[in-house]
Amino acid sequence: MAHKGIRQYGGEEGGNVALGQLGFKELTTTGNTGEGTFVAFKVVGAASSDTATVAATCHQGDDLTATPFLAGEIIWGAFNKITVSAVTDADVHVLCYYG
Repeated sequence: MAHKGIRQYGGEEGGNVALGQLGFKELTTTGNTGEGTFVAFKVVGAASSDTATVAATCHQGDDLTATPFLAGEIIWGAFNKITVSAVTDADVHVLCYYG
């Protein structure tokens, strides 16, 4: 049986799913793509000035097209595809949280 994402859970479980407790996919280099049902993504890096340029396709609403984000930023949404198109250096990663 296919997983129904956040709709499979109720109450307290749903709150945990919204916080990314189903795990994450790490995108580490330019051109990496994560596909699935994601509730958020976070840019991580060694310096606060590190950036990743990310494009994301949403289940509903507008898609993000090649938007730069600083390390530490968390972007919430109902994403089904997240792609890294550029990073400032090799220690910048994007964590895509399943939900």
